[in-house]
Formats: sequence, structure tokens, C-alpha cells
Amino acid sequence: MAMTDSTGRHDHKKVAAILLAAGGSTRMRQPKLLLHWHGQPLVRWTARLALFTGCEPVLVVTGANAQEVQTALAGLPLIFTRNPDWQKGQSTSVKAGVKALPAGIDAALVFLGDQPHIPPRVPRELLRVFQQDDPAEAILIPAYQGKRANPVLLEKRLFEALARLSGDAGARALFSQFPVKQVPFEEPDLAFDVDSPEDYQKLLARPAPLFKD
Repeated sequence: MAMTDSTGRHDHKKVAAILLAAGGSTRMRQPKLLLHWHGQPLVRWTARLALFTGCEPVLVVTGANAQEVQTALAGLPLIFTRNPDWQKGQSTSVKAGVKALPAGIDAALVFLGDQPHIPPRVPRELLRVFQQDDPAEAILIPAYQGKRANPVLLEKRLFEALARLSGDAGARALFSQFPVKQVPFEEPDLAFDVDSPEDYQKLLARPAPLFKD
């Protein structure tokens, strides 16, 4: 991704997006990513968010219900990679995504497929901070009232370590090993997760995001 700031300076840090869409949704007892919200599957909203952010490419890691997830995302300019080890935890999907990144990527912005309600300005601000900071921190994390949230931006110096991850911790296992910068937001939706049928009902009452500049 290349961005131009208010001074006209052109930045050349290339940022890809990795959309994690491999989980089995055991707590929901049905494929959570395929549940509908404002007429579209949750995972399609999240993919649209990643695309709106301007990351290139946007890479989707599938696992459980892979064909159904890919069908739900039909027509969007995405790259798909399959994680055959998705049942071993989120870290395996992060690894699969990192390994599938093309050469020359400076950072990856990692989205969770079941968080379509993230305000669009949040990932865009993370990218702005990453492009502006020199040198950039290894990890940028949005935070609401001090609580870390998603998506998380991971600079390329983490890629080798990410490829060695195991278990369900995802990239969190590396937060103590690399410099982390929290970017504060006054966005209560950052603290909301869709982990149960009750959460889904709460999500249904929320408005759809507006993808506009």
C-alpha cells in the first residue's frame, strides 16, 4: 500500500491485510462467519472493511467451511489460502497468512473475520501511524480505554517469528518480544466480540459501517 500525506510526500511502505476466516465457531454451534448482518455474511463485511482500508493484497485464510466462506466472498478482489491445521489454533492461521504474503511486504494488518463492526477509521488510522512513524514500531494495536483490540498491524521484522508460532495465542505471544505501540481510540465497538448467540443479537441492533472517505 502506498499513501500520500497532507504535505504531498509519497510513502512506500507496502501493507497487506490478512483476514483470519478459518475458525470452526464451536461456541456459536453454527458457522459464525456466515451469519448475516444487514443482508450480507459477517465475513463479507469484514473483507469489505479490509479492502476499504487500502491494503494490498487482502489475503483470506480459510479452514473450516472453506468453500462456503469463499462463496460468501465471491466477486471481491481477494487472495485465498487454506490452513489445513486450523483446528490447532489461531496461530496456525496467522502462520498460513504470513507464509502466503508476496515478497516486498513491509507489514500485515491482521483482521478477525468475525469483527465486521470495527469502525473503518480504526484500521485507516493504524496505517497512517505506521506510514508516518520512522522507524515504525514492530506492532501497532488499537486500544479502547486501555484494552487492546483488533485489527493488529505487524511489521515485517515479526514475520519470521510468526512463522514459528504454535497454539491458539495468535500473535499475542510475541507482544513481549517486540516493541508495541498502542493507538488509543474512543470507539466502544472495539471492546465488542461476537462469541455467543446473545452477542449476535446485540450485533444485529448495530448499524452497518459506512465505507466512505
